[in-house]
Amino acid sequence: MKPRRFSSGRINVMQLVWDLGMGGLEKLAIDICNHLPQDQFSASICVFKPGGAMESRVDSDLVDLLCIRQYCGNDPTVPFRLARLLRRRQVDVLHSHAWGTLLEGIFAAKLAGVPAVIHTEHSTTDRRRRRIIAQRVGWGMVNQVVACSGAVADRMTNIVNYPREKIRVIPNGVDLEQFRRLDVPRRNLRDEFGLSGIGFLIGMVARFVPFKNHAGVLQALPKLHEAGIDAHLALAGSGPLRDQLETLSESLGITDKVHFLGNINQTCRFLNSLDVFVSNSISGEGLSLAVLEAMACEVPVVATAMAEHPNVLDNGRAGSLIPPENEGALVEALLHLAKHPEVLTSLGQAGRQRVLNRYSYDGMMAAYQQLYRRH
Repeated sequence: MKPRRFSSGRINVMQLVWDLGMGGLEKLAIDICNHLPQDQFSASICVFKPGGAMESRVDSDLVDLLCIRQYCGNDPTVPFRLARLLRRRQVDVLHSHAWGTLLEGIFAAKLAGVPAVIHTEHSTTDRRRRRIIAQRVGWGMVNQVVACSGAVADRMTNIVNYPREKIRVIPNGVDLEQFRRLDVPRRNLRDEFGLSGIGFLIGMVARFVPFKNHAGVLQALPKLHEAGIDAHLALAGSGPLRDQLETLSESLGITDKVHFLGNINQTCRFLNSLDVFVSNSISGEGLSLAVLEAMACEVPVVATAMAEHPNVLDNGRAGSLIPPENEGALVEALLHLAKHPEVLTSLGQAGRQRVLNRYSYDGMMAAYQQLYRRH
């Protein structure tokens, strides 16, 4: 079925996400909408939960931000209210993201007669039996299933038994104009975030949730101090584990070395203030936008060798890979980088080149635009 269009001839695309809290999925949906060619596409984002921290990043001159509030866990009215919205706005392509919008999006699109539904999975795949069945059926009902990395696609096949050949992999991409090495003294950037007078600064940009394993990095910090490295840790983000992590830093006696910054908007400037970026995930990772953005800024990355990290870091040539849940390996990698500034520089340069070659923003946008036009 051909997409129906407004009289302007533009294809009307709606992104469907649970909310616009801080996260890579949410940032991707916003970036797609903000950067679709206006002469070819009309863009909107619909959320089930309003008030997310990233809502301010939506360009209101280009993108309509809409809400179909979900009042309870499985609100049966959502598909019907969403269908009315889809009909009223004459949506051509509904692009849903992750499990939280899959079934509601499919049913609403069917009721509204939306010509095409595209669904993207970003990280974790639900392993509960009923959800596995629901995901397999739901993915089979959309026009195209997309994974943000080969690792996510493999996980979808291994856990849900969905045919790998039916999954289109579109890697996340980074805007290399926005994320780059800034010609600003690092001490000035640190001053902006209240991080003055720090010798060696390690940073993370991630939600405070278990699989990100912030605790492992906190526990590594005293070992660096014992080795004579005056290391500090700056944590950008929010989430349910913040209080627990603050308590852990107190118990480790490192409260003066750990800086909880909350959600930040100037991500590029924060990344440029760092000596090293760490991704210490132990499971559930897809293709971390934060890792790609750090690499684009020529900040050396230390990441666990899981999911897509080995490919992103070119098997250790564009960053440092460590085994998951291995405090000793993390400490060793950070010590090596702290003691060898020339390695920091070379890994940072290799990281940006890797993003330029494999994870370009233009390539990602072209792939999604092709999907929207084709369906």
